[in-house]
Amino acid sequence: RGTLSIEDCIVDVLVDPESLEDLGNEYGFDGQGQACHSGALDETKWILEDLRAHRILERLLLGPNAEYSHYSLRIVGHSLGAACACLLSFMLRRQFPNLRCVCYSPPGGFITRKLAEECKDFVSSFVLDSDLVPRLSVDSMEHLRNEVLELIGRIKVPKVEIVEHALSGVLPGKNNVEDDPDVLVETNARILYPKGSVPIDTEFARQLERVKAAQSERRKSRSGIRDVPLFPPGRICHLVKTGQRRRCCH
Repeated sequence: RGTLSIEDCIVDVLVDPESLEDLGNEYGFDGQGQACHSGALDETKWILEDLRAHRILERLLLGPNAEYSHYSLRIVGHSLGAACACLLSFMLRRQFPNLRCVCYSPPGGFITRKLAEECKDFVSSFVLDSDLVPRLSVDSMEHLRNEVLELIGRIKVPKVEIVEHALSGVLPGKNNVEDDPDVLVETNARILYPKGSVPIDTEFARQLERVKAAQSERRKSRSGIRDVPLFPPGRICHLVKTGQRRRCCH
């Protein structure tokens, strides 16, 4: 399952990449130079210990007296559980070479690219439309932060006008402006400075430069593995909604 409790939320924010070299040596896959979401790795190790402690796989699938020895192993997970399911598949694949893993909405900041691509033969990930979780990572959040700050700096009309314009399409009784590309271009030209033409002598521009400098220093002070980009795993199936209005309010 995905995030459900306070403990799960704590696991979610343990986003620092953790090396998979030792795990790969133990379970027979190439973890050299590879890493994954440290919180998901800790949870997966606990899951495997619990399976072993209760001898669940032995009773169900392994051994002469196994209840379902003719079955193949399928591991399914959603969100945080999808990350755990994928790691568990890496750990059990030597024992169950025919296992398959199905991940629903796996975290975007989960595992390094090499392993994310190599596991596509036994891991399938399903992403529904514009779901946030498979796109969520430290890199994507930092990129979003930077884009929002840059966009604020480009605004050339009072901020209250921006708020009124944003609410005009969702509040009852307001006239909804259709998503006409020409209208959007005209509106953007009216409320935003073009890129590269933002005034640099404003207090916000000076504050933004200080923020950029602080973020740059913070990145330099990080250990190398913290800057490793992470990705969702396996073969990704993107499910897109059709025949539905783009707006959530009708």
